[in-house]
Amino acid sequence: MENFEILMSYSPVVMLVLVYFIQLKIFVTPQELEKKHREILLDAEKRFAASISVNGLKEQIDEIKEKIDQIYNLFLTNNS
Repeated sequence: MENFEILMSYSPVVMLVLVYFIQLKIFVTPQELEKKHREILLDAEKRFAASISVNGLKEQIDEIKEKIDQIYNLFLTNNS
């Protein structure tokens, strides 16, 4: 009985704290969390390049550099 009285005396404070947490959205539902997760993934896809594409571009740039070096060497050997 004494515990019940203590609980009843602190119940307004507990309710106030819970309402405050709900207003600040401290507690979220799994659906809200999943929605935010999808938003973050879509934003990341828009802003950042995939490592596969970056590696493909690096390979293409390396090939271009090799071809330029070959053309440069051809000019040097023909002019000598």
